[in-house]
Amino acid sequence: MKEQTSTSTIHNVIILDKSGSMSSIRRQAVDGVNETLASIRSQAKKTPEQRQLVTLVAFCGCEMKRLYIDTPIDQVSDLRAKDYEPCCMTPLYDAIGSTIAPLHRNIADDSRQLASVTIITDGYENASHEYSHNDIKKLIDSYKEEGWLFAYIGADHDVEAVAYSLSIDNALEFEKSDKGTRNMFSRFIKSKNRWADAMCCMMEAPINEEELCERKKQANRDFFVDDEM
Repeated sequence: MKEQTSTSTIHNVIILDKSGSMSSIRRQAVDGVNETLASIRSQAKKTPEQRQLVTLVAFCGCEMKRLYIDTPIDQVSDLRAKDYEPCCMTPLYDAIGSTIAPLHRNIADDSRQLASVTIITDGYENASHEYSHNDIKKLIDSYKEEGWLFAYIGADHDVEAVAYSLSIDNALEFEKSDKGTRNMFSRFIKSKNRWADAMCCMMEAPINEEELCERKKQANRDFFVDDEM
């Protein structure tokens, strides 16, 4: 089997709901995304052997705003309020499928390519046309077997149940308030940094692809496990 080099690329994917109900935490969502981007920039400086790319999609029923698609973090600017104007419905499945399927086609079969997909929403799917629930579950099941990380972060609905139904192991519910949103992003960033450090260590170890994949999957399942609010 092929031995791994120490270099790797992390594809940081954020799929952010901008349906109308997110209006009450619009500013907090923008601030939280920008804090997440700042943490990715810090991680890139800390571990320069780890290339950091960002995909940021804000979605509602009238548009899939693809603000960045696999863009190097040093070319990513902070999210502006005018880029995030909540309105209308929640085509959650279409947002997930149309974001992760193209990325998978670009990085499949290369275990040095690491994908971290974070979905942030405050409601149930209600407007998709291209992808069904089963379509998304199958994609997530398949990509998880290749070592992809998925995290589902939500408010105002049964977050655990939705995550479970989509085969997502990592679910985090937050209170849709200023404090609740800030706490959620703080916990997510802490988890994300710890995970990136673990991935960096794995890539430095002289292990084969099969073992590497199994270690990825274990680290992914433990994404939120050790955190404290």
